[in-house]
Amino acid sequence: MSSCLVVSTALRAQSKTLTLARAMTAYLEASGVKSDLFDLASEPLPPCDGASCYADASVKAATERVKQAAGIVFCSPVYNYQLNSAAKNFLELTNDGWPDKIVGIVANAGGDRSFLSVLTLVNSLWVDHRCLVAPRFVYATGTAFAENGTLHETGEVRDRLQSLATDMHRLITRLALS
Repeated sequence: MSSCLVVSTALRAQSKTLTLARAMTAYLEASGVKSDLFDLASEPLPPCDGASCYADASVKAATERVKQAAGIVFCSPVYNYQLNSAAKNFLELTNDGWPDKIVGIVANAGGDRSFLSVLTLVNSLWVDHRCLVAPRFVYATGTAFAENGTLHETGEVRDRLQSLATDMHRLITRLALS
């Protein structure tokens, strides 16, 4: 069975981003993709300093999880029209595991004006790591969540998560065969 690492880059426990990451994990599993959730709020990593950080045991373990995954789904909050800095930090710290990965993106934003926020990370994935990024990504705003912070049981965001899970399964399976 193919595997996918789902990375929640929100640094606040029980965030809406983590809620999306958990839903994405469930949709991947239902699509036939074994999933592993990496939550940066509960598994913190040091800041990337370009040198000594790579000797950190947690960085080595995270890099190994990236290497073992056929695909990776980034789930990130959006701050100031960009995915959060923890997403870029995770990518930099686990740099050795990224070449040729299949990647999906789930962004959680406060409003609808940051829709293109994923592009800076996507550019790095394409250019630096030669990743194949799924063209369908999920962009969620506050309207996707109930007052208590849970994801609505139905709606466009759930449909998009399901579609991304299906795309990830299809891409991982087809590329594994080639």
